[in-house]
Amino acid sequence: MRFVITILMFMIAVSGAVHGQQNETAKYIGYKYAGVLPGVVMPNGVKHLGGGLIGDINADPVYGISQLEKGRTKMLWLEASTGKNETGVTGWEVKDVLAFPAMKAADYLFFYGDPAISCTRDGRDIPNLVGVGQIIRKRAQFRPSKFWIANLTTKKFEAVPVAGVKCEYSEP
Repeated sequence: MRFVITILMFMIAVSGAVHGQQNETAKYIGYKYAGVLPGVVMPNGVKHLGGGLIGDINADPVYGISQLEKGRTKMLWLEASTGKNETGVTGWEVKDVLAFPAMKAADYLFFYGDPAISCTRDGRDIPNLVGVGQIIRKRAQFRPSKFWIANLTTKKFEAVPVAGVKCEYSEP
């Protein structure tokens, strides 16, 4: 009986942690802001660390992925442009969020276009790929632990398998 109660308590705790994580990331979805320089802390308390464009850069809207942090939590935001203001600064709206609340010091978070990481499957580039893993400098490799693709149709990050993906690391 204690075993069953222990298992139930564990399941409730895990469920609460997952639900809390979803609530944490959900509060950013729909957030709108004007483009900022890396290192700027935005009004919502999130520090913008930079980003890059993905997909067709001539499309309307243009899509991008930004890397951010708040406290110890690192995040990737999938964003869509909302137009330019009167001074020409592009506005952005957050479409989806990946949060990493407990990254290890050795973990490296990357997004498509990162000059240090290049990943291929069957010898072909993987568009809109983001991931987390570790850099093995001596072997010029990136050892991924998880991957997602920024799907511009669904406007969501979608998990993809790590198997069969080869990543290289080159210092920028």
